[in-house]
Amino acid sequence: MDFSIVELLVAFAAGIFGAAIGALPVWILCGLAVLIGTVISMTTGQTDVINLVAWGSFLGPHTSFAGGAAAAAYAAKQNELANGRDILTALVGLNKPKVLLVGGIFGALGYIIFWMILLVPNYSEIAWTNTIALAVILNMVIARFAFGNTGLFGNTSGVKNRWIPTKTASWVPYQSKPLMLLLLGFGVGMPAAYFAEVMPGSVGLTFGIVTFLLIFMQFGYNVPVTHHIALSASMITAATGDMVWGVGFGILAAFLGEISACLFTYHGDTHIDPPTMALVGTFTIYPILDYMNVFTISGNLVWIIVGIATFLGWLLLGVLKNEISFKEKAAIKVGA
Repeated sequence: MDFSIVELLVAFAAGIFGAAIGALPVWILCGLAVLIGTVISMTTGQTDVINLVAWGSFLGPHTSFAGGAAAAAYAAKQNELANGRDILTALVGLNKPKVLLVGGIFGALGYIIFWMILLVPNYSEIAWTNTIALAVILNMVIARFAFGNTGLFGNTSGVKNRWIPTKTASWVPYQSKPLMLLLLGFGVGMPAAYFAEVMPGSVGLTFGIVTFLLIFMQFGYNVPVTHHIALSASMITAATGDMVWGVGFGILAAFLGEISACLFTYHGDTHIDPPTMALVGTFTIYPILDYMNVFTISGNLVWIIVGIATFLGWLLLGVLKNEISFKEKAAIKVGA
C-alpha cells in the first residue's frame, strides 16, 4: 500500500469522528458496514464497501476506534472524563475541541502505524498477522503511555489476583469465567465456521452481526462481546476449508480475549482492547502453524487436537482464576 496524504487526512477526520461519537459507537458502525459490505459482496461480487468503508481509513478501527479511545484517555487525564477506559461516551458532549483534536491525531497515527506494518514482509503466502488489529493495539499502547499512569500491565498494588475481576477492575465480568468463555467460543465460533464453509465469501457475516449487537451494550444491556470469536472462526475456516479448525480458533480467541483483559485492561486506566488483542494472537498463530504444515492434518485427528487444546485453555484459565485448585484437591484427598 502506497502512503497517501489524502488517506492520512481521512484518518485524521476518522479520529475526530470516533472521539465525537465515542469509540464503541464508531466500532458498531464498522460492524454494520462489514455486515452490509459482506451481503453486497456475496450478491454482486463488489468489495468496495468492505475494503474502503468498513476497513478503510474512515471507519477502520485503527483510525476511528483507536482515535476515540485515545481521546477518552486524554479527556480523563485532563479531568474531563471520570474514566479513561470509557469507550461509550460521545466526547463531543464535553465541548472541548482539544479532546477531538487528540482523537484526530491518533486517528492519523493509526494510519501511519498500519502503513508501516504493511512494510513487514510475509514469510508465506498468508499475512503474518491481522495488520489492522495490530495497528489498533500499538496505537492504544502509545495512548496508555502518553495519557495513563498505570503502565502497560496496569497497577495491581493491593490486588490479590490480577486474573479475577472485581467491582473496580474488570472488562466484561459476566463472561470472564472459563466455562462461560468456552460456551461462547463454541456458541459463536460454530455458526461462524459453518457459514464460512457452506457460504463462500460470508466471512464477515457473523462478525458483522455480533459486532452490531454491541449497540445494546451502548444502551446498558449485558450482551456478550464475541466479534473476535466470530472473525477468528470464519477466517480460519475459509483459509483451511475445515470448520473444526475454525471452531478451535474461535474458542482460542475467547480465551485469549480474557487473558488479554487480565493482562492489559482490568487494572489499566486507559483502554487496550482485549478482542483486538485476541485477533492479533489468532491471526499470528495461524500463519505459524500453516508454515509448519499443521493444517494438512484432517479427519478425526483435528477433533482430538482441538479438544486437547480447548481443555488445556480451560484448565489454564481455571487455575489462574482460582476456580481449579490442585492443592485443595490434593489436601482433600490426603485428609480423606
